[in-house]
Amino acid sequence: MSALQTNQIARRLKGIPLFGVLTWVLTIVMLFVGLFEFIPAWILRVPADQPHLWHIAELSAIAVLLGGCMLGMTRKPLEKPLLAQFIVLSTVILAIGIAPFFIGAIGFLLITFLFVAAYPDRAALRRVRRDGRLSSPLLTITVIFAIFLDPVIHQEIYYQIIGINDIHAMLLHWIGSALLMILLLLAGVMISTRRPGWQWLTVLIGLTYCFLGVIAMIVPDYAGSWAQWCGLMAIFGGALYIFVMFVEIERGKLRASPPPPAPSIADELYQVQQQRQLARTHESELVEL
Repeated sequence: MSALQTNQIARRLKGIPLFGVLTWVLTIVMLFVGLFEFIPAWILRVPADQPHLWHIAELSAIAVLLGGCMLGMTRKPLEKPLLAQFIVLSTVILAIGIAPFFIGAIGFLLITFLFVAAYPDRAALRRVRRDGRLSSPLLTITVIFAIFLDPVIHQEIYYQIIGINDIHAMLLHWIGSALLMILLLLAGVMISTRRPGWQWLTVLIGLTYCFLGVIAMIVPDYAGSWAQWCGLMAIFGGALYIFVMFVEIERGKLRASPPPPAPSIADELYQVQQQRQLARTHESELVEL
């Protein structure tokens, strides 16, 4: 190993404790964001929040998705570069998507900057090459979700643009809902590459879809809700993501397992001798008969 490679590894290991502190802080922040409105609206049943139950649940879903990725990066972050890439892309997308309606959303770029600056292996954030094959089942599920969610995304962006006097638009609910669906589809495409960290992100996607599906069945008639049958499909799709993940893991183990050793010449000779001995035994039995 060259001195340059040794120095690079040393710098990466040195940066892990600092990055671990940052990810724990961001995990706690996302937990706070997810519960800040969810508890008053869904548990305490504050009357002012009742018309916004669906959109508040979607805010919690964004927090679960990003916070779950942050939590996954608290241990062995160098082994989950896909999570790091998703966090960077998500914060940039949120900043770009919300900034035209609320300039304060540029603050998401601060999270991006801090995350990239603290990540021990910044070169890994630029890598898109995959080592194994693309997962067709995971990509197929994502494409099916995209077919159903694409018109909803366009519709809610349109509502946000024209909703000058719409309370949901004023609270950024429509654009937040559209960006959540974009992030879910982006995550679905990323996990199909099966790059390191894809299992953790797949579980987060599955749980998020299941959570939104349950919420949609509870409040089917609220603004923006997916309604009951779509909620049921979201639950099924989320569970399917996780099921396919386990299938892909088992298939990967089978491919990685070494093939059985080829029989040696001695083994083949032994088998021939055994077959000849068995044939002689049968011949002697026939002679006796």
